[in-house]
Amino acid sequence: MANLPTYVLGAIGEHQVLSRLLLLGYNAAITNLSVENTESTDILCRDYKGHFCAIQVKTTAEDNWKTGISHKEFYDDNGQIDLAKGRQFLEKKIVGPWVFVQVGGSSVFPTFDFFVLSRSEVIEMIYSNEVWYLTGYNRKKPLKGSGPICIYKPWLCGLGVPANSNHVEWVNPFASPDYKFDNAWHNLWID
Repeated sequence: MANLPTYVLGAIGEHQVLSRLLLLGYNAAITNLSVENTESTDILCRDYKGHFCAIQVKTTAEDNWKTGISHKEFYDDNGQIDLAKGRQFLEKKIVGPWVFVQVGGSSVFPTFDFFVLSRSEVIEMIYSNEVWYLTGYNRKKPLKGSGPICIYKPWLCGLGVPANSNHVEWVNPFASPDYKFDNAWHNLWID
C-alpha cells in the first residue's frame, strides 16, 4: 500500500468498518462527516434491538496502531508513575468498543483485517500492557512519560511478549485460543 496521509488512512478504515456494519444489518453512520473529529467516537451504530454503541476506529498499514493516548496519562504531576490515574483516564476516555483495521495489499487490490474489542477489553489491553511497559523493564534511565501508547497485531492475536534481559514477560490477558478478536463483531455489544 502506498504511503497515505494518516487522515486518509483513517477515513479508509472508518468507511470499511461502516460498510461491514451495514452488511451485517446494523444502522450506522460516521460521526466525523458532520462534526470535525468527534472525540472518542468515529461511528455511531444501532442494532436491531435498538441498542446503540459509539465505535472508535483505529487504522494502520503496519503491524501496530497508535491509540491516541500518551504514556503521560500514567504519571502524576511530580513525574511519578501513577497506575490508578492512568486507569481512571482510560475508563473516562474509552467510551465504547474499538475496531482495529489493518490495511494491506495494493491500492488496486486492498485487503482489510478487522479486530473488534469491547470497551472493557480495550481498557484491559491498554492498561495491562502499560503496567508491564512502565514497571517491567530494566531501564538505565527512567522514562520521561511521553510518547504514544501503541497496540501491536500479535497482541490482538492472543500473543504476549516473552521475557528477555531487558524486561519481564508480558502475559496477554486475552491469550489465544480463549479470545478471538478478528471479525469479532459481537464484541460491539458486550458492554
